[in-house]
Amino acid sequence: MTFHPSREISARPHEAIVFPANRTLSERLNGMPESTLRRHLAQLVKLGVVDRRDSPNQKRFARRIGQKVALAFGFDLSPLARAAEQIVQAAAERRLRAEEISVMRQTVIELRQTIIDQHGPDSLTETTRLMLRRKTSLTDLKNIANTLRGQLATATAPVALDGMSGSDDQNERHIHIDSKYNSDSEVHSRRISLHDVTVTIAEYRSYFPQPVRKWEDLHDIASRVAPMIGIDQPVMISAQRALGHDAASVAILCILERLGEIGCPGAYLRHLTRQGKDGGFDARPMLAAINVRRRGKLSADNRGQGSFVAY
Repeated sequence: MTFHPSREISARPHEAIVFPANRTLSERLNGMPESTLRRHLAQLVKLGVVDRRDSPNQKRFARRIGQKVALAFGFDLSPLARAAEQIVQAAAERRLRAEEISVMRQTVIELRQTIIDQHGPDSLTETTRLMLRRKTSLTDLKNIANTLRGQLATATAPVALDGMSGSDDQNERHIHIDSKYNSDSEVHSRRISLHDVTVTIAEYRSYFPQPVRKWEDLHDIASRVAPMIGIDQPVMISAQRALGHDAASVAILCILERLGEIGCPGAYLRHLTRQGKDGGFDARPMLAAINVRRRGKLSADNRGQGSFVAY
């Protein structure tokens, strides 16, 4: 679509043809390998999102009469225009389903933790833990939630915990706070400002050029970037719980910034999440490293430019 000269895509066949070379497409995709690019193009054609209009020699090009394109061979975007309403509806349904799954996952997590707090861990809580590590359907989440509720309803005797002493009044007033999880991001937002983040991190703008005016905008961008770079939703949710939404979003966008250096973004974010659980994560060094890296690149470019001019 970025190669289409107009903001409007015609729904009439053969009136919205673009003809970029694979090398140019790869450059706009941050150096995607040509084998991967070909696979994705074939999938788009198979799904009917775009159509091929091949020349006799399989090349993509256009012939003009004056300034007007009279004949073009390449990718026809008109099927995308014809399916626009259907795609928008499917995307809305997908977002709604993802929100339902997110809420149900959180419900299952809370029910599991309640059982552990009241009665101790058992085989069901372990099965639930393993299930939460995978991509689980909404139906399976609802089923495990009902099972957990059933166990809570039938359980009568809590497990006696070693080391508890004192009166019942003391026990009733005990409140346990797990400091390893920061569901709120205020702690991290006090360490870094949104301005510092948006000035330092720039790679996400290639995909989401709209201005970021508040932390919620950054959260939305990070949640959309995560699956693009191979970070599963459970990994992202775990990072948000451990690091806070602000710091987790900054971490994801920093990973995008250094995607060429990080082999497995999901594993890297899990490493940062473990640091957060141990109280050792701070987003500021990540931003500082990106600044240093950028200044080094600019200095190298300037030196190269100076050598060229001198030459």
